[in-house]
Amino acid sequence: MTTLVFVRHAQIGNRQFAHGEELPPGLLPPEIIGHWIDQRWLAEYDSAERRSLYRLLPRFSGAKDREPFAQNEVALFALR
Repeated sequence: MTTLVFVRHAQIGNRQFAHGEELPPGLLPPEIIGHWIDQRWLAEYDSAERRSLYRLLPRFSGAKDREPFAQNEVALFALR
């Protein structure tokens, strides 16, 4: 899985995104995502490098894919 992150400021509809923010799943069609990656407006990160906040919190984000918290993160963030 990859995480897509904005490399610059962007506005999609009424939503504004700052540098470093993650692109929410399903917001843009794949053709636009590919173009923005080519233009270096978005960067792809492997999930080992940067995990997705949307996949970590699917109950709140509505993401279909899930990514588990590590055991130390569960204790650190008091998730139990």
